[in-house]
Amino acid sequence: MQIFLTVVIGVLGFLAVILVIYAGGNWLLWHLKKPKSSSEESVRRHNERLLNPRWKELEDYFGRPIPDAIKNLYARTELLQRRDFQVTNESGKSYEIAEFLPADLETLNRIWSDLKDSKCFPLATDSMDDCYYVPLTGDKSDDCPVMCYHHDGSDHESVSKSLEELITGIGR
Repeated sequence: MQIFLTVVIGVLGFLAVILVIYAGGNWLLWHLKKPKSSSEESVRRHNERLLNPRWKELEDYFGRPIPDAIKNLYARTELLQRRDFQVTNESGKSYEIAEFLPADLETLNRIWSDLKDSKCFPLATDSMDDCYYVPLTGDKSDDCPVMCYHHDGSDHESVSKSLEELITGIGR
């Protein structure tokens, strides 16, 4: 009986030590790996790119004109510079937008490879780095339907029937 108690106490003690090491290690890792804030220069460069779309280079890349609805969005500089907000579509589903993306080739080279090779205009990302985009092909491309590409499952979700609907849903 005494050996049995010693073994049980030893196993429980061992599990307690493992649990303490695991919890303490995670706590230490979390405190040592705090996300670094962007430098002033990178924020300035991002804002400069965001406020100065490069329509000609994008039109050459896509082989077609960029729809006016997209150009109108990028003309709304106050909206374009907003960060971390919610939009609600007509069916009542909410989506988070972390930031809008600059309209240039550098952005196209940064987005997920599944979208990079398609004729999709990337608009924004959420905090998980999923990409909101407008497909530039198809019969409804001039309406600028907004889609979301979820990189973890490589699936696409319809967000709104048009870019105007998405903009109307901000703060709804």
